[in-house]
Amino acid sequence: MDDDPRNEETEAAPAGGAPALPETPPDPHGPAVPPGFTSPPWQTQPPPPYGARPAAPPPPAPSDGQTFGVTRGLRPGQVPWQWRDVLFAALIAAAPIVVLAVLGTISSGSTAAHQTATAGVALAAIVSTVIVDVWLVFWAWFFSLRKYRLSLRSFGFRGYEESSSWAVAVGIILGGILATTILGDVSNYAYRKIVGPVPTENVVTIFPHTSAGLVLFIVLAVLVAPLLEETVFRGFVFQGLSRSWGPLTGAVVSALVFALWHQQLSVLIPIFGLGLLLAAAFYWTRSIYTNIAFHAVFNALGLVVWWFARTKG
Repeated sequence: MDDDPRNEETEAAPAGGAPALPETPPDPHGPAVPPGFTSPPWQTQPPPPYGARPAAPPPPAPSDGQTFGVTRGLRPGQVPWQWRDVLFAALIAAAPIVVLAVLGTISSGSTAAHQTATAGVALAAIVSTVIVDVWLVFWAWFFSLRKYRLSLRSFGFRGYEESSSWAVAVGIILGGILATTILGDVSNYAYRKIVGPVPTENVVTIFPHTSAGLVLFIVLAVLVAPLLEETVFRGFVFQGLSRSWGPLTGAVVSALVFALWHQQLSVLIPIFGLGLLLAAAFYWTRSIYTNIAFHAVFNALGLVVWWFARTKG
């Protein structure tokens, strides 16, 4: 008979109880563990063979300030700034503009309605528009690119990632022009039925129907406005709202802000529709250059209509 005391302890275990746990041999790759416990995974895994290449470490977690809006493949709206940044920028930028607009209305009185369109008036309008738009761009930059240390690529100033995006951009521009034209006709019809005669757009009355006036109108409507307005309303506002509320809500709210910015009820609905199409163009092509081209073509067509309509009259 074996005199080993360990066998006596095993035989003395109750019949209905749990069997005694065997002893775990000492782990050669780590400290010994008590009986009944298994070694942690980092202690049971054998060391790599001699000369084997170690596994590559996992990539570091990306930081918002270096990847948002810059990495290829990201959709517009995948940026670090949110609706609060958009709201703060809008309030700070709009405050002096509203004050100056009110003071200008009070000081000018009724003389502004009878102001003659001249090249000097048109040039002054261009300068004031550039100042106001640059003021908006500055605060958009301050609450986005500067705050989160990003490049202009985060505003969408990047090329197309796929060759098919060119076809998408052209299709959106052509379809958007047709859609906004139809929407404008419907809006004008509804305005005449509800309010009365459709007034002439404010910007049209500023420019004289001369060669100089045409050149100045092109500078403002085709060059300045598309670049600065798309940077603010699509590059900053649409993306910030999309970051917080999703692309659909971001497109609707940014289009409404874009329409209200033009401060004329008769064109509120067409410009709102234009803002929706511009948001869609930015979302699908991921490049602000599509929006600038779309906006410029839209304004250029309106300018052509203005020129030939006045010529016939």
